[in-house]
Formats: sequence, structure tokens, C-alpha cells
Amino acid sequence: MIHPLETKNLCGGYGKLQVFKDVNLILPEGTTLGLLGANGVGKTTLLKTIAGLLSPISGNIGLGGVDVSAWPAYRRTREGVALAPEGRQIFGSLTVVDNLQLARNARPSTEPAASFATRLGEVFDLFPRLKERRDQPGGSLSGGEQQMLAVGRAMMTAPKVLMLDEPTQGLAPIVIEEMAQALGRLKGRFSILIVEQNRAFVERLADRMLFMDHGEVRDPSASVTSTRGVE
Repeated sequence: MIHPLETKNLCGGYGKLQVFKDVNLILPEGTTLGLLGANGVGKTTLLKTIAGLLSPISGNIGLGGVDVSAWPAYRRTREGVALAPEGRQIFGSLTVVDNLQLARNARPSTEPAASFATRLGEVFDLFPRLKERRDQPGGSLSGGEQQMLAVGRAMMTAPKVLMLDEPTQGLAPIVIEEMAQALGRLKGRFSILIVEQNRAFVERLADRMLFMDHGEVRDPSASVTSTRGVE
């Protein structure tokens, strides 16, 4: 069976430093998968490798049955992978709309403008605060609003696989609740991979959960196997 995301014996890290080893991950269509673990256990490194921001040491990354292991990040984005990174990484000097419009560069130039406009409307519907602040600089937003912007920017690329790295980091409980409600509306629309330390948040959203402790991923269904590493 072909899945939106599948890794086989994936090993990665930084240069000669191997961070994770032999990760075999299957993310079925429309499934939300949670990956729980403390800081420094390799979760972010794994997401960056899947997204193409880091080159794998060995193994394979498949998107919809296509091996993209050697593809640069922009090609993986066009194939359907989107990452809302840890720390948000928005452009503080650009307006909310400009931050979202940057995602247009990740899409094929032949895509109709109407498709992009439709996605923009969907982001504003999901996060009304962003619509209210559409002309404000990203740097003037609260931490929660910046996280909404990071998720919205990822959505603008029309993903098949949406990866969220620590989406609740540094957020107040009321904002975490807003984020959970928004992401709950996306369940089933994309295949979603959430990396988090907030177990209650992940349990609320995920269809399945994996656990990473000191670099070892534990999966009760045996879809993922890994060995020790560091983030």
C-alpha cells in the first residue's frame, strides 16, 4: 500500500554525528501521529531530515510512493511535505499576509491564483486572529499568534503531510486550547505528524502515538523502530 509518508531504515544526523538510526515510519492517509519525547532526543532532527533540511546518512524517505531521499527541501515541499518548525521562524518585519504569501514560492508557478486565494481564506477561517491582524508585522504578534502564523504558512503550501514541531512550546493554556481546536478541525484532511512534549495535547489529537526516550522510538504497533541518538 502506498502511504503519504514512509521511511525505511532511515539514519540521520549532523555530519559524522549520527543522531537517529533505522527509523521505519508509516503515516497513512488522513492519520494524525504523535511523537512524544523530552528535549534532546532526536525528534527535531528526524523532522528536519524528512523535510529535506538535513541530508539522511542512509535509508529512504518516501512520499506517496516516490523516493525523495535525495531531493532538496523545495522539491519535497512541492511533493506535499510542510513543516511548521520549532521556534516558528516567521519573518518579523513582514506582515501576516506577506508571511503567508511567501508560501506561494513553494508552489508550482502554473498554479492558479484562485487556489492560493482559497487556501488563504481557509487559514483565516481557521485562525480568525490572523485575519484581524493581516496587515500587522509578524514580529508584533503574540507568541500564540506567531505559532498560528507558522501553522498557517505551512498550510499555504497545500500539504499532503503536515509536520508540527513543538506547536505548544511557550504558549499559555488558553492559547494551547485554541491551537488544539484548530488542529482538530484539520484531522483527516492531511496526514499530520506532531512532535511534542505536552502529552495531553497529543493524546487529544493523535490517532496513534510514538515515544522517543534518549533517542529510542517505541511504537506499540511496531511501525517505527529506532536506536539511541541525540537531538
